[in-house]
Amino acid sequence: MIALLLAGVLAGAPAPRLGADVLVEVPTAGTVVSLAAQVRVSSVVDGDVVAVAGDVELLPGAEVRGDVIALGGAIEGPGVVSGRTVEFAPLGWAGSRAPSGSAAWGLALLRVGGWLVLGSLLTLLAPGLVRRAAAPVGDRPWVTVTVGVLGLAVWLAVMVLLLAAAGGPIGILLALLGVAGLLALKVVGIVGLSWWLGRRMAPVLPLSMRAELPRTALALLLLAVIGMIPLVGASLWAAANVAGIGAAVRAMGSPHPVALALSRVLAR
Repeated sequence: MIALLLAGVLAGAPAPRLGADVLVEVPTAGTVVSLAAQVRVSSVVDGDVVAVAGDVELLPGAEVRGDVIALGGAIEGPGVVSGRTVEFAPLGWAGSRAPSGSAAWGLALLRVGGWLVLGSLLTLLAPGLVRRAAAPVGDRPWVTVTVGVLGLAVWLAVMVLLLAAAGGPIGILLALLGVAGLLALKVVGIVGLSWWLGRRMAPVLPLSMRAELPRTALALLLLAVIGMIPLVGASLWAAANVAGIGAAVRAMGSPHPVALALSRVLAR
């Protein structure tokens, strides 16, 4: 009975509008979504809160009885969340809640270690995929960067459409799948870029570091460490991400080496 009474006084979730901040100041039921804007919650939300290309601010008194997801933003504030909190910034830290001090260094070192593990495993287990992602880096680099920028724009537009058309758990699931896809492209692209850089560095490296795996790992380590430098390093890391995503997208559109070899045999 109490639950039915409470459901009767909960307002419906506001309809998302592109570029318009969403304010939740009264008890609300349903999924709250913002598109290229901020969500500010100061009351109860009986559902999920999702921000696409924006931050979620949980003010005092905020209580989200579901998940809070920020795609391309940050989750801030002292509000209570009963479900999961997910932040995803494709090019690095987003929003104003970036860590500082010793916590920042610890997380940065953890990120560097994670990239080394991912890069080494990918180079070891799928060297052909890494080489295909590396090929577009040196082939008309400006095209690769342009494809990366356009790819991010298309991804954001698709996420906006998915969340606008499919609300609730289905929309959030589709958004998470989209995030996973972009993250996979980013990893493959960054490792491919590192493979390309490692190959260029090989002539000046010791003989023991000239093999495919160690030179790629060394280049990836340099990229990740440079990305830890404030401002300049973060900008270079963002540019590397864009170029990597563009390289991965271009590699997806290129013919597979097996298909090329088969076509040459048939042509004879």
